Amino acid sequence: MRLVSWSRTDTGKKRDHNEDSFLVDDALQLYAVADGMGGHQGGGHASRLALEVLRREVGKAEGDFDEAAAGIVGSRKRVGRDTEPVAALGDASTLDGIGEDDTLDGSDDRARELQESLKAPEVVARADTLAAGDEETQPNPMKLPPAEIVMAKAAQRAGQEIYDAAQGHADLQGMGTTLSAIIYHAGHMYFAHAGDSRLYLFRDGKLRQLTEDHSWIWEQIKSGAMTEAEAKASKFRHIITRSVGFERELQVDTGGISVEAGDCFLLCSDGMSNYVDNEELERILDTTWYRRAPQLLIDIANDRGGDDNITVVMVYAANDVS
Repeated sequence: MRLVSWSRTDTGKKRDHNEDSFLVDDALQLYAVADGMGGHQGGGHASRLALEVLRREVGKAEGDFDEAAAGIVGSRKRVGRDTEPVAALGDASTLDGIGEDDTLDGSDDRARELQESLKAPEVVARADTLAAGDEETQPNPMKLPPAEIVMAKAAQRAGQEIYDAAQGHADLQGMGTTLSAIIYHAGHMYFAHAGDSRLYLFRDGKLRQLTEDHSWIWEQIKSGAMTEAEAKASKFRHIITRSVGFERELQVDTGGISVEAGDCFLLCSDGMSNYVDNEELERILDTTWYRRAPQLLIDIANDRGGDDNITVVMVYAANDVS
């Protein structure tokens, strides 16, 4: 599979600076959008730092996600002084708050698997006390795809570094960012997500939103307290309930999907999605050259008000003809 990408970002009509950042790394096949918040300096700093850390942490795997994931969760075959907790994950309670609606399919089992897989210190502690022949009785820490584990760990590390950076600078305190990131590996696209930026899949003329907004508005819609039309007009539509770096511990949604030739993945900040609903976006992608779509969507958002920064990244999966 060969990936082709196009990307655009714009300050919008109402802001005087751009706190959005995006990442396009064709070598790593890693793509992301981050929408920063936290004052004139903090938001842009947070979004840039998140993507720098994401690229660095994923790059450490050097394409070997099996080995990288094993390093994160800890090998059960290493004992004694050869085994150390993985400091990059911080406290083992990092994902304790994950719930039944935090994953793509809303599965309790998948949420528990992610939570268990990332509790590296706990796994290592068990490994230190294993007796010969006991390995098969232990929980398997590698239930999730390795690339998914690496993405979750990278997002967590980004949150920790953003939070720590803010503690030493008064003008950066309270900064954070959304993060929607994807990586292609072994025929699948894996994602990590926190906040209200979005990831879509456009396949065979149909649009599917792969991420769920972590926002107050989305919670109201899900509970039936507000209609989508009311949500569009609400002055609270920018309030998010989860971000990278605002707190040191991060709940991160992850998932993966098998990629087919012709698939198009779209990442965007809410500066676009607030102005273009899913039904309209589906029509646009069905009638527009993909390379032109990022600028077209930015133009539409600006024509309709442009009250926020706008970022769009598109990734097309093409047949690899050699």
